[in-house]
Amino acid sequence: MFFAIAALLMQTQIAPQASFSAEKIALIDPANSAVSNTVSENSVPPAPAVADNPVADTVARPVAELSLNALPDAPVPAMEAPVGPALILGKPSKPMTISVSELAAENRRKQIMWKGLVIASSGAATFDAWTTRHEITTYGAQELNPLLKPFAGNSSIYAAIQVGPVLMDFVGKKMMYSRYRLVRRMWWAPQTASFISSLFCGAHNLSSQ
Repeated sequence: MFFAIAALLMQTQIAPQASFSAEKIALIDPANSAVSNTVSENSVPPAPAVADNPVADTVARPVAELSLNALPDAPVPAMEAPVGPALILGKPSKPMTISVSELAAENRRKQIMWKGLVIASSGAATFDAWTTRHEITTYGAQELNPLLKPFAGNSSIYAAIQVGPVLMDFVGKKMMYSRYRLVRRMWWAPQTASFISSLFCGAHNLSSQ
């Protein structure tokens, strides 16, 4: 009887000590207790997946088809141009570009030719005036040109006969800087015609003696 009562008293003392020790441990080390709680929660098996829904499948299938149809077609490779030597129709005989020095040299050459023709045409006109004056004073000849006839009786014919060559010199100068290519090439024609005509008239006056 005595031993039975002692055993009961010992069980009642051990139980509160165990519960007190567990509570005391939780208060002393809360981090370990939180870890144990999370481990216990994670150890719970996940819920089973929901079975396939036929309604969701019918909705997702047209969406997938639309997304596939919306995709652009594959890019078609562009045709590359053939690489090869360019077709040359004709090789120009002269370069297309002209330097400033070449233009200046050509201008100087034209100016020298123009001045030479001025002297030649004026000299030929003076020769024509001298032969005309000589024929009139020596042999009593008459001037047939109506424009020069008023000046044929005196020395003013030397000045009057220079009008034609001066006009031809002016025309040749204008033609030299014309915007038309053919006119620029023929700028020397007026002065040359004046020179030849005056020389021919002078020679004709001498041959009529």
